[in-house]
Amino acid sequence: MKKRLRKKHHQGEYAEWGHQLLITRNRKEGFDEFLDAFFEEAIEANECQCGGAGMEDKLDVVVELGRLVDDPPGRLRKITAWLDGRPDVQEYKTGPLFDLWYGPWEEIEMKIEFPEN
Repeated sequence: MKKRLRKKHHQGEYAEWGHQLLITRNRKEGFDEFLDAFFEEAIEANECQCGGAGMEDKLDVVVELGRLVDDPPGRLRKITAWLDGRPDVQEYKTGPLFDLWYGPWEEIEMKIEFPEN
């Protein structure tokens, strides 16, 4: 395939890579402040984008980490380091690296264990 077509179809060196990220917080209040900080300090600061949904203590997003030349694993490490430094993040889980345009997409689920009484 010619370079122009690879670029147009986001293939080869122009493929865009991402991870699903599930975040569970240890509190329900302050979600908007957490979300603002997450977007500014973790996502935009690492030149990434994300989309998803969340409410109160849960956030499920797909993080766009860029092309292979942009070092997606390095960007993900910076985002997870930011999450590790947050006292309000109880746990997070990342899915496998996948091609954002062509997949394969694998849904991951957070398995939360509740303490026994």
